[in-house]
Amino acid sequence: MKEMWTGPEFTKRNRGRMGIMGSVATWLGVALAIVGIISEASVTLLGLYPTSWYLLAIASFIFGLGCWLGWAVGIYLHARETESKE
Repeated sequence: MKEMWTGPEFTKRNRGRMGIMGSVATWLGVALAIVGIISEASVTLLGLYPTSWYLLAIASFIFGLGCWLGWAVGIYLHARETESKE
Protein backbone atom coordinates (compact mmCIF):
# COMPACT_ATOMS: atom_id res chain seq x y z
CA MET A 1 0.00 0.00 0.00
CA LYS A 2 2.80 2.41 0.82
CA GLU A 3 4.35 1.86 -2.61
CA MET A 4 1.38 3.63 -4.22
CA TRP A 5 2.29 6.96 -2.65
CA THR A 6 6.00 6.97 -3.52
CA GLY A 7 5.39 8.68 -6.85
CA PRO A 8 2.82 11.00 -8.43
CA GLU A 9 1.52 8.32 -10.80
CA PHE A 10 -1.08 7.05 -8.33
CA THR A 11 -2.59 10.51 -7.90
CA LYS A 12 -2.57 11.25 -11.62
CA ARG A 13 -4.07 7.85 -12.47
CA ASN A 14 -6.90 8.04 -9.91
CA ARG A 15 -7.91 11.69 -10.20
CA GLY A 16 -11.20 10.70 -11.88
CA ARG A 17 -12.17 8.43 -9.00
CA MET A 18 -11.23 11.10 -6.48
CA GLY A 19 -13.44 13.62 -8.27
CA ILE A 20 -16.38 11.22 -8.29
CA MET A 21 -15.94 10.39 -4.60
CA GLY A 22 -15.65 14.11 -3.83
CA SER A 23 -18.97 14.71 -5.59
CA VAL A 24 -20.65 11.81 -3.81
CA ALA A 25 -19.36 12.92 -0.40
CA THR A 26 -20.38 16.54 -1.01
CA TRP A 27 -23.92 15.62 -2.06
CA LEU A 28 -24.20 13.15 0.80
CA GLY A 29 -23.21 15.95 3.18
CA VAL A 30 -25.87 18.21 1.70
CA ALA A 31 -28.49 15.47 2.07
CA LEU A 32 -27.50 14.79 5.68
CA ALA A 33 -27.63 18.50 6.50
CA ILE A 34 -31.11 18.76 4.94
CA VAL A 35 -32.30 15.77 7.00
CA GLY A 36 -30.91 17.50 10.11
CA ILE A 37 -32.72 20.73 9.24
CA ILE A 38 -36.00 18.88 8.62
CA SER A 39 -35.60 16.93 11.85
CA GLU A 40 -34.98 20.09 13.84
CA ALA A 41 -37.76 22.07 12.18
CA SER A 42 -40.37 19.36 12.68
CA VAL A 43 -39.22 18.65 16.26
CA THR A 44 -39.19 14.91 15.56
CA LEU A 45 -36.44 12.35 15.59
CA LEU A 46 -35.65 10.94 12.17
CA GLY A 47 -33.55 8.11 13.52
CA LEU A 48 -30.96 10.41 15.11
CA TYR A 49 -30.95 13.74 16.91
CA PRO A 50 -30.50 16.77 14.62
CA THR A 51 -27.03 17.41 16.04
CA SER A 52 -25.97 13.92 14.99
CA TRP A 53 -27.17 14.56 11.45
CA TYR A 54 -25.14 17.79 11.37
CA LEU A 55 -22.03 15.98 12.64
CA LEU A 56 -22.45 13.32 9.95
CA ALA A 57 -22.78 16.08 7.35
CA ILE A 58 -19.60 17.75 8.61
CA ALA A 59 -17.74 14.42 8.50
CA SER A 60 -18.93 13.85 4.95
CA PHE A 61 -17.82 17.35 3.91
CA ILE A 62 -14.37 16.79 5.44
CA PHE A 63 -14.01 13.48 3.59
CA GLY A 64 -15.15 15.19 0.39
CA LEU A 65 -12.59 17.93 0.93
CA GLY A 66 -9.84 15.33 1.05
CA CYS A 67 -11.11 13.78 -2.18
CA TRP A 68 -11.29 17.15 -3.90
CA LEU A 69 -7.77 17.97 -2.74
CA GLY A 70 -6.47 14.71 -4.22
CA TRP A 71 -8.33 15.45 -7.44
CA ALA A 72 -6.83 18.95 -7.65
CA VAL A 73 -3.31 17.65 -7.04
CA GLY A 74 -3.83 15.02 -9.74
CA ILE A 75 -4.97 17.66 -12.23
CA TYR A 76 -2.02 19.87 -11.32
CA LEU A 77 0.50 17.05 -11.75
CA HIS A 78 -1.07 16.04 -15.07
CA ALA A 79 -0.99 19.64 -16.34
CA ARG A 80 2.62 20.09 -15.24
CA GLU A 81 3.65 16.87 -16.98
CA THR A 82 1.79 17.85 -20.16
CA GLU A 83 3.36 21.31 -20.10
CA SER A 84 6.87 19.90 -19.71
CA LYS A 85 6.38 17.58 -22.71
CA GLU A 86 5.58 20.50 -25.00
